Amino acid sequence: MLRAAPNWIWTYIALLTSLSAPAVYSQTPQQPHFEVASIRPGGDILSTEPQSSPGRFVWTTQLAYLIGYAYGLDFSRVSGKGLEVIYTINAVFEPNTTDDELRLMLQSLLAERFNMRFHRQVKEVDGFAVTIGKGGIKMKDSPTGGEADHDGSSSGASSAPINESYIYAMMTSPGVTSIKAREASLTQLTRTLERIVGRPFWDQTGLQGKYNFAFSFSQDLDADPQAGVPALPIAIRESLGLTLHKQAGPLETLVIDHIDQPSKN
Repeated sequence: MLRAAPNWIWTYIALLTSLSAPAVYSQTPQQPHFEVASIRPGGDILSTEPQSSPGRFVWTTQLAYLIGYAYGLDFSRVSGKGLEVIYTINAVFEPNTTDDELRLMLQSLLAERFNMRFHRQVKEVDGFAVTIGKGGIKMKDSPTGGEADHDGSSSGASSAPINESYIYAMMTSPGVTSIKAREASLTQLTRTLERIVGRPFWDQTGLQGKYNFAFSFSQDLDADPQAGVPALPIAIRESLGLTLHKQAGPLETLVIDHIDQPSKN
């Protein structure tokens, strides 16, 4: 008649099994960091957009812009004390770093060198959804090295660096704004429109490309369609092939609870 093995034998066997089995660890991917990053107060030329090239990031700007860029928000959605202070960031990283990875590196920089702490707030507000018009987009994909002409096409002749990307807006006459872009994304466009119009814009096009385009519009959203300069909804439809829809949606903001002067290392 077989007897049941004592409990200590099963405990011993279980221990041997656990010791001989390969170890499995749960690891959390480390947030990416810059290889080298210098931070100095002030700077000569203040900019609202960074200068970046493969392996290099340079920017003289206010903290509000730096934080907004790091977290993919317009600077107007960042609130807190001391965010008007200007710094010059000069950082080096791997040339094949993506834009998303670059923003994560800036988040690491803010957390470790500025000791920044924050919380998010989301509220429902009125704004505009941006979608593709019935006839499809009229913007031109941005070929490498092309400059945006007035009609949004590429001239193919530019002395600017191949990787230069920009979008800027200027008031050309009272109540009229002109926007010109080179290798710009729809996210950059919506952020620019938010600053001009003062309302949130949500990109619902699903477009991931970068485009060259230029157009002008009246800041009066109810401007006469027959006027010389159309209102934004008409201008963006005729020039870019995009449609605006009024709607309510979530507006995320970043509230900075604490931020220090940057550390030297």
